[in-house]
Amino acid sequence: MFAVTPVFVLSLLSSALALSTRYPIDANGSLVVRDAAPSDADLLKSCPGGPGASGLKRADKCTLINVVQNANTRDFVVLGDPQLNCGGASDEITVQLGGQTTISESTTVNAELGFNTGGLNIGGGASQENGKSETVSRTITYSIPPGRQAVYVAGTAQRSETGNVQVNYGSKQAGHFVWFTGSTITRLTPIPEDIVFDVHESACGTDPRKLS
Repeated sequence: MFAVTPVFVLSLLSSALALSTRYPIDANGSLVVRDAAPSDADLLKSCPGGPGASGLKRADKCTLINVVQNANTRDFVVLGDPQLNCGGASDEITVQLGGQTTISESTTVNAELGFNTGGLNIGGGASQENGKSETVSRTITYSIPPGRQAVYVAGTAQRSETGNVQVNYGSKQAGHFVWFTGSTITRLTPIPEDIVFDVHESACGTDPRKLS
């Protein structure tokens, strides 16, 4: 008759436990519990410039990887204050339009993570080539017709890139020095040599700064 030894029973129990749980079994038949993976939100919060994440140290650096180049975009911003010819006069007036502003790199996460990602410092890609901001300054002389208002605007081309983020730590966090986000981010980086200027004119009584 077949004899069941204690070692064989222990082996069977270990195999059954391994099949019934997502945790592995060590040589002594004990469950090996792995550290839970940090959420994408916490990984990004721990990046330089982020608000910080509970349970994670500050990352040494964060880098955009698996980069996909999107079509460039162009965003217009207001330069200086609007000028109005809205006092009921019948003649046009000649004014100075323009001023200065700084156009900065922007980062958006393609998922709802519940915090502002604008201050994140994520290297790699176009930000290393073009820098993170561009100061735009220009003024012009312009004649505004009666009943109209005008403001000078600048449209800076921006390189659009989408990718995941590699997060590097100086010490192990949740068991690893390096983590990767599953969520992707889209980053817009200004291209300083590609700026167009225009005058945005609108009817009195409307918001002169509303460009859409």
